[in-house]
Amino acid sequence: MAFIVHCYDLLIKNGTVVDPVLGLNKKMDVGIYASRIADVFEPGSLPGKICGHKVIDASGMYVVPGLVDGHVHVLPGLRFTYPIDELWKRGITACIDMGSQTSASFHRERHLIDEAPCMVNACLGLSNMAETQGEIPRYALLDQEVNLEKIQELFEVHGDVLVGIKVFIGHADSPGAELTHAVMKKARQVCDAVGCRMFVHVANPDVPLPELIDYFYPGDNFTHTYNKGNILDQDGHVYKEAWEAKKRGVIFDSARGSRNWSSEVAKAAFAEGFFPDVITDDLTALSNDPQTSRLTVHMGECMALGMSFEDVLLRTTSVPASFMKGVEVGVKRGLPASLTILDLQQGPHDFTDAFGEHYEGQTNIIPKATIIKGKIMYNTIVTDY
Repeated sequence: MAFIVHCYDLLIKNGTVVDPVLGLNKKMDVGIYASRIADVFEPGSLPGKICGHKVIDASGMYVVPGLVDGHVHVLPGLRFTYPIDELWKRGITACIDMGSQTSASFHRERHLIDEAPCMVNACLGLSNMAETQGEIPRYALLDQEVNLEKIQELFEVHGDVLVGIKVFIGHADSPGAELTHAVMKKARQVCDAVGCRMFVHVANPDVPLPELIDYFYPGDNFTHTYNKGNILDQDGHVYKEAWEAKKRGVIFDSARGSRNWSSEVAKAAFAEGFFPDVITDDLTALSNDPQTSRLTVHMGECMALGMSFEDVLLRTTSVPASFMKGVEVGVKRGLPASLTILDLQQGPHDFTDAFGEHYEGQTNIIPKATIIKGKIMYNTIVTDY
């Protein structure tokens, strides 16, 4: 009998592989050749010698599909942009930049997406004033700020990475009911003309959800779901219109951020079963604190309020990937070898929401290693190489 050798470029051994789409949650090894997953197998199940040019021993840890962050700010345009080459420390292997760029600037900044080691998609800001950084009120000159012809051109040229239009709605962004309705009507017109999703930052708007939600079509994204003033009625219950919108396919995004997550709102909504359809952290330099909206911290927050690890993982991998172009995730032979290794630290952990409220969870999630298309981008695990 011939001597069989499986010698991978990278071997991740002894970890618990969790892939909610495939229904995997067991101890398995992962063998990688170049940029692809070659084998996923239970230890000892392959005949012959198993080795790797590089080996990561993930004992006691979880090997999961690479985390996909559906709401970040990593492209220039905002003063609080997060450095794109720091994403790996957060376990993130793909992301959507949420409106940092506009129709006034995207052409000249596209190269940053092409040069990024991970897959980056983007939404364009509805207003071309997004780069003013707050010094000039956004939507003050709505018709002049929204250049539909230019936006359509950009989607034609960069349709491989552009996925939607980002809109800001809230007391500080679109003050007054008249302006709020005007902005939403304009956004609806643009998204219908382009044929793309609408991603709407909602932060305590002057128009209540029952009046606002009809602007959302299936596939559109209601962002910052659990901020104050967004989804709860005067009695503290989730608006029936929010439930109806969820049933017809509107996506409700947690989009934690440094200022947009109320644990009290989330507790009330979760108690009724109104969970986020996608979990994102709205990653910026403002939210780069271990107690705020790092994606894995926010995953732990959602678990503290009643979600399972598998449900949280699904909403930070396959679901946001489904909004993107060119992204495949999963721990499966033949898929890109983009993986995250997590340490789920068990025991009481104190979380603090965006309003300073403390609450306790039992799981603190720490990213330990990030692999993108077979390349180790970040690793804090003692290895055998």
